[in-house]
Amino acid sequence: MAKKLDFRIERRFIALSENTKVRYAVRHIRKAATEDMIFYAYVVDNTGVLKGVLALRSLLVANENKRLKDIMIREPITIRDSMSNEEITEIFTRTKLLALPVVDPGKRLLGTVTYKKAIEIMQEESAEEVLKIHGADIRAYDKSLFNRVKTKLPWLVTTVISGLICGWIVFRFEPALETILALAFFIPLITAMGESVAGQASAIVIEGLILEKIKEKNIGGLLLRQMLEGSLMAAFIAAIVWGLTLLWLKDVPVAHIIGATIAVTILIATFNGTLGPVVLKKIGIDPVASTNPLVFAITDITVLVFYFSFALYMIKNALI
Repeated sequence: MAKKLDFRIERRFIALSENTKVRYAVRHIRKAATEDMIFYAYVVDNTGVLKGVLALRSLLVANENKRLKDIMIREPITIRDSMSNEEITEIFTRTKLLALPVVDPGKRLLGTVTYKKAIEIMQEESAEEVLKIHGADIRAYDKSLFNRVKTKLPWLVTTVISGLICGWIVFRFEPALETILALAFFIPLITAMGESVAGQASAIVIEGLILEKIKEKNIGGLLLRQMLEGSLMAAFIAAIVWGLTLLWLKDVPVAHIIGATIAVTILIATFNGTLGPVVLKKIGIDPVASTNPLVFAITDITVLVFYFSFALYMIKNALI
């Protein structure tokens, strides 16, 4: 998921021979400098291989008769042209440098990337990922009406299909509603809880996939951690809902149905939200854009089937 370096490499930079004297280097910088901000001078050998770097302030206060190789910072921090955007941003965050040199596998200087540009690109990418999760596009204003509609339709179609299936489920379990009308009161809570938990779980996994922190071989451990966390949330939230339902309806069996359903909903949603992005990535579908509508639909359908099945079980066994 991590993208290879696509920051705009700045080709206008100061590169000087390691044998250049300080006074000549200063003269060269004065002639070469434009309105663009220059932070560092880069020292290279006669084949263009990066040997060191000099902050302009250090250059200005150095003895003008010294050679650059004698005052430069050797083995500077560099960016490889094969690095991902996330790796580059992590280096900037860690080093606090204003610019970093970009080198090829042979350590030849290709250009620079500034901290400002890196932050701008990552902010744009973050916004784009968030919009994709919600079925939108950061470049929507630049697209035609047809393409904007095309971007949003999959979300809406999935929602329509999911809603119709959920409606059919409620229809099929009408006997349960006829016996216990109060079951209808909690359908919004149950579906909202499932979507919220699934969204939280999938967000964690999607971030891990984007930053390449999650590998396929680690999925089992990730799922276990997520389910343990989900179990704690299920116990806590289900207890609260059970108590409030009992206070409201004064009906212990109904409180049992609602509390148990909330607990199962959280577990199902956690499971779906964790595995959903991984499965989609495995089959070649972008998990960022596709996870939420599919996971929400599957979760809603599953929890409603459980909800009414459990209620009918309670009714048929005279537990209510």
